[in-house]
Amino acid sequence: MTEFNLNFPLQSGEQKQLTIRSGEIIFMVGPNGTGKSTLMHQFNTQNSGKVRRITAHRQIWLNSDSVDLTPASRQQMEMNITNQDRQEQSRYKDDYAHQRSQATIFDLIDYENVDARRIAEAVRAGRTEEVAALAREQAPISKMNDILRISNLHFQVDVDQGSKLIAVRDGYDPYSIAQLSDGERNALLIIANVLTAPENTLILLDEPERHLHRSIVSPLISTLLSYRSDCALVVSTHDITLPHDQGKSGALLLREYSHQPKQWNADHIECVEEMDEDTALAILGSRRLLLFVEGNSSSLDLQLYQILYPNVSIKPLGNCVDVERVVSGIRASEHNHWISAFGIVDRDNRSDEECEQLHGTGIIPLDQYSVESLYYQPLVTKAVLQRMATVNDIDIDATIAEITDAVIQAVTEHKDRMAARLVERSVKEHAYRECPDWRQILGGNVEVSFSTAQILQEENDLISALIDNKDVERLISRYPLRETPALESIARKSLFPSREKYEQAVRKMLIDSEESLAMLRNLLLPVTNQLN
Repeated sequence: MTEFNLNFPLQSGEQKQLTIRSGEIIFMVGPNGTGKSTLMHQFNTQNSGKVRRITAHRQIWLNSDSVDLTPASRQQMEMNITNQDRQEQSRYKDDYAHQRSQATIFDLIDYENVDARRIAEAVRAGRTEEVAALAREQAPISKMNDILRISNLHFQVDVDQGSKLIAVRDGYDPYSIAQLSDGERNALLIIANVLTAPENTLILLDEPERHLHRSIVSPLISTLLSYRSDCALVVSTHDITLPHDQGKSGALLLREYSHQPKQWNADHIECVEEMDEDTALAILGSRRLLLFVEGNSSSLDLQLYQILYPNVSIKPLGNCVDVERVVSGIRASEHNHWISAFGIVDRDNRSDEECEQLHGTGIIPLDQYSVESLYYQPLVTKAVLQRMATVNDIDIDATIAEITDAVIQAVTEHKDRMAARLVERSVKEHAYRECPDWRQILGGNVEVSFSTAQILQEENDLISALIDNKDVERLISRYPLRETPALESIARKSLFPSREKYEQAVRKMLIDSEESLAMLRNLLLPVTNQLN
């Protein structure tokens, strides 16, 4: 088993020292500008003589399906490419882009020819046992075709007369590999580069996802590593889903990078596969401060929370049970000590004592039903109207009175359904919590039952009282008023043609006004305090 060193300076002044072994893979992830390409160049320099680099700016088009190199010119080209890769400019410039693809095709055909010559020599010499052993070894192009098939790429490769590589596809005549699609050529060149690398090589692969769907990239990487267990692989990628698909994979999360001196702020995850998928995807694509919210990845939620908390990664999850599960899992993990995870859930009639207990676990119960309740909260609407009044003749108090009446009318017309929707939500969350696990099921029959009648009566009484008191703030916070005409009425009476334009104006106000930003953060004070 061969070991390779992956060392780099941290912004703390320390030296980060990592080791990767044959058969292992490390994914390097991070946003643009965090020094991924520079670090790959540094790893290349550290392991000179036993490294193969597949750059992000690689050329994937081919002049032809044949090469005119000789073994001597191929050797000279390798020396030129190695010298080029040692240069700092190789991070962003490649003077040998065309030659690299030519060299890859040459190596693939040459490996095939060498394999055939070895078998022929053994046959002529009558070494039958050696012939049988060589025949059992899979030739490089045969391996390539297996990898193509496993990776959901629907073509095969063969060597034609004149040592030309051709593509073979069911229902079509053979054709030049130069005529393959961009993604197909990218996959072919990656596979050929990895299969023809010398034994015990560190392979540095930049952005394998170029022109390829992840349904292809994921099996491609795992299959390549299974064929080259004598090599180690470092993959730089923007696709944070890839690391969780691979066995024996670690991840290097790059946070920040300074050019002078070259230093990184980074975190290392030794084993990604030990995490469940929700946790892995959240951590791999996040900052060190994570906030999980209920719901889906709607732009409405994400845009507002990202304006309010720009230094926090916001991650939507399906329901409160998922939020609590993932937050508790991250907080309990010894390996993720560098992450601070919090979650927002609906208060949902929880007692003060229950809310206090949740606070201790990083879960923050809020009164707001959904993010819309922040956009349309009366204080926010009033602030929007004050901005509009600087360019329009608006009687703010009269407009607010009209908005109040419109909201009350809309809720009254849908009162029974609004109450039932809250009960539905409560019942679903109760069912999630009471659902037995497999151990309880094996232990005997488990019954989960509850009645909705009493809950519905209590909810009907509450919504009626809020309507009578014209408590718009609590109605918007508690009920899904997006399912009524209420929110559209607020937008139009605020002189906006649609809800979308009103919500855009709220976001613009928060970007422009520190006072408005502070006001909304104060509405989410439990969250703001926890994150601070």
